[in-house]
Amino acid sequence: MWLYVEATLAIMAAHATRYDPAVSRLVVLPAALFAVVSGGAFALAKLHLAKPGAPAARAVQLGDAHAGQTAYAQKCAACHGPSGRGGGIGPKLAGVQITLTRARMQIDVGGGVMPGGLVSGKAEADVLAYLATILKKG
Repeated sequence: MWLYVEATLAIMAAHATRYDPAVSRLVVLPAALFAVVSGGAFALAKLHLAKPGAPAARAVQLGDAHAGQTAYAQKCAACHGPSGRGGGIGPKLAGVQITLTRARMQIDVGGGVMPGGLVSGKAEADVLAYLATILKKG
């Protein structure tokens, strides 16, 4: 029996130092692949290829203030309050010293808890016309 144990240990010792291609495929290849993919992802993140930015400034087109008041009541008053006097989670708008360009950018992009694009196109021009009337009040 001891001869069998010693022979088995000798065979195992001989095979322990031998190169095994299966180990290379199971360990080295995934490690190399991980290094390449994570390195590429890190490099792309550092390059910032898709840089978000503010939309290009363009002239503010004002629409109909009465239609804007209706659109404001439907889309904006829940957070900014009726007539922009404050109320919900949005800030007070009446009497605030901001430009219509800044207001349009806030409507387009959003910020804080306000999502961007709540109104667009003609409705946005109408809301901006209404904002021009309440920003001048207070």
